[in-house]
Amino acid sequence: MTSRERVLAALNNEPHDRVPWIEGIVGNGIASAVCEEEINVDWSVAPDGFPTTPGKILAKEQIKVNRVFGKDNIQFCAFAPVFCHKMKPADDGSPVLVGEGKILNREDYEELFKLPSPGNSDFVDNAREFIANKEDYCACACVRLGIGATLLSMGIEAFSYAMIDDPQLIKDIHDGYADWTAEVVPILEEIGFDVIWAFDDVAFNSGPVFSPAFYKEYILPKEKKIVDKFSTPLITHSDGNMTPLLDSWLELGQKAIHPIQPDVMDIDIVRKQIPDNISVVGNIFMTTLVRGEPDEIDALVKQRMDSLKDTGNWIISSSNSLTDDMKPENVKAMIKAIEKYGKY
Repeated sequence: MTSRERVLAALNNEPHDRVPWIEGIVGNGIASAVCEEEINVDWSVAPDGFPTTPGKILAKEQIKVNRVFGKDNIQFCAFAPVFCHKMKPADDGSPVLVGEGKILNREDYEELFKLPSPGNSDFVDNAREFIANKEDYCACACVRLGIGATLLSMGIEAFSYAMIDDPQLIKDIHDGYADWTAEVVPILEEIGFDVIWAFDDVAFNSGPVFSPAFYKEYILPKEKKIVDKFSTPLITHSDGNMTPLLDSWLELGQKAIHPIQPDVMDIDIVRKQIPDNISVVGNIFMTTLVRGEPDEIDALVKQRMDSLKDTGNWIISSSNSLTDDMKPENVKAMIKAIEKYGKY
C-alpha cells in the first residue's frame, strides 16, 4: 500500500498492511540526527498566517524524513493569523510558540480582528505546488476550527474573564475564525489534500480550559456546522486531559482524535469509551522519547501494538510531536519497533 492509502484505510476502519505512523511536526534537529543529513523544514508563516516556504520545498524536505523513518504523512499549514505579541524565548531558554494575546476586550477586537482572504492566490498556488510534489504520502492540511486561534489571540486570562463578563466577545472571535476555516477547507479539498487535521488545544493536564456546558453553548454548535461540510476525513487535536469534553468533542464527527496524552489519559480506556468507527492517534510518550532508553521505547511501542493494533483503526504517533531534545537513539528505536511490531 502507499502511505496515503494506509492512513485513509485506518481512518475508515478498512484493511491495511501495517499500523500507519503520522506526526504533526518533526523537529529539524532530531530529523537531521536520525537521517544523517541536513533537514530544513521551515514552518515560518507570514503575518497573514500563510507559509513563507515554497510548497515544493516543504514537501521534499518532509519526504526526506519519511523515507528514513517510514512515516506516512506530510503537513501543510493553513492557519488564519493569530493576534499575539511576537514570539520570544522563555526564561529558561526554551522556545514558546506565541506571546500574550492582544485581543483583551471588544475595543481590541474591533481594531485588530481582520483576516486575509482564504482564496489568496499566492497561498493557493503554494498549496497546489505542495500537492504536486507530495508523491504517495498522505497530505494533511493543518487548520484550526476556531477555538484554538481564539485562545491564542485572547490569552488565557482575558479569555477567562470574558467567559463571565462578555461571552459574546469570545463567540464573535471564535465564529470569525470558524467562518474563515469554513472558506479555506473547500479550497484545500479541491487542491487535493487527503486529510484535514485541526489543531485546537483546549485543555491543561488537569482538564479543559472551560466547562463542557460553555463548550456546548458557545463553541460546539458553530464548529459542528462548519465541519459537517468537510468532504475529507477530519482529525482533531488537543493536548491535555480531554476526558470531561470527550463526548461533546466527538459530536464534531471527526474520523480520529489525537494525541491521547498518556500521562493524563489512558488510551485503552479511551478506546473502549468511544465508538468503534473513531480512530485514535497517539500516544507514544514524548517524555520517554526524551529521557528514556531504546529498550523502553521498544517495549512501549510493543505494548501499544499489543493492545491497539487489532482494533484496525489505531494510528501510531508521539504524544505531540518529535522534538529536538529527544535522543536520536530513541527515535531510531521507535522506527525499528514500528517496523517490527506494526505489520498485520
